[in-house]
Amino acid sequence: MASKTEKKEVSVGTKMIFGYVKALMLSLIITFASIILFAFIIKWANLSDEVISPVNLVIKAISVFVGAFVFTRGQTKGLLKGFLFAVLYTLVAFVIFSSLAGTFVLGLGLVADFAFTGLVGAIAGVVGVNSKK
Repeated sequence: MASKTEKKEVSVGTKMIFGYVKALMLSLIITFASIILFAFIIKWANLSDEVISPVNLVIKAISVFVGAFVFTRGQTKGLLKGFLFAVLYTLVAFVIFSSLAGTFVLGLGLVADFAFTGLVGAIAGVVGVNSKK
């Protein structure tokens, strides 16, 4: 029979996983909504292709920041948890968008995405931990 301590540990682990999934879903929803909105803006405003890459970085940054902030709010170890959240987000987003595109390209761009989102996630984690719930 499981003791109260073991049940509490399972509960904390389950809460942590649920927190990651909840924040990840929020970030992915923000990403998809932003990409769709941006696609309409590109079509309507007839913008050049040069704006796509910087706007994609902003969309990733906002999505990761919001998700990492929500996940780490009221917790401890925000730097680490925010960074890990960002790595998880980047991995899941890479798989989803590569599947939609029909091609998986591993390269320096993906490494740069991990570094960029990791930095944003770490910052958001620190902010999230230090904000009131």
